[in-house]
Amino acid sequence: MASLRKQQGAVLVISLIVLLILTMIGMSAARTVLLQEKMTFASRDAKVALEVAEAVVKQAEAYVEGLSTTGDFGTASWLHVEGEGPDSLLDTTTWDNTNSREFEVEMLAADGTSKMKGRAYIELAGEADKEDPANDIVVGGYGQSTGGGEIKVFRIVALGVGISETTTRTIVSHYGKRF
Repeated sequence: MASLRKQQGAVLVISLIVLLILTMIGMSAARTVLLQEKMTFASRDAKVALEVAEAVVKQAEAYVEGLSTTGDFGTASWLHVEGEGPDSLLDTTTWDNTNSREFEVEMLAADGTSKMKGRAYIELAGEADKEDPANDIVVGGYGQSTGGGEIKVFRIVALGVGISETTTRTIVSHYGKRF
C-alpha cells in the first residue's frame, strides 16, 4: 500500500510537468502568430503607402498636363522653380503647406469613410535636350512634326502615407510637357 501512494503522487507531478510544457508551447505559438500578424500588417501598410504615392504622382501629372504656362511656378507654395525645391525629402518642413500640397486619393482610410491622403510638390527641372533626347527624357513623337514649342521637364515628388500614418513612401518622377 505504501508503494501505491508514492505512485499516485508521482503521476500528479508528471501531469503538472506535462501541462507546464504544453502551456509553454502554446504561448510560444501565440507569440509567433502575433509576430507574423505584425509583419503582415507592416508589409500591407508599406504597399498602401506606395499606392497612395503613385496615385498622387498621377494627380500631379494630370495637373502638369493641364498647364498652359509655367507662370505659377515660384508663386504657389508647391510649385517650385528650377533649383529651388526643398533640399531634403526627409525634412518635415518639406511636407508641410509651405512646400507641398495635400492630395486625396480614391482609397478609403482605415475608418472606412474618409479617403487616404498624400502630399506632392512639383519643381521645374529645365528643358528636354534637343541635341540628344536619349540621355534625358523620352517624349512620344519627339523629332516628328508634331508642332512647335519647347519641352519642359517637371520633377514630381510625392509622399504617400500608409494606414498607420507612420509609414510613408516617397516617389520621384519626371514628366515632360510641350509648351
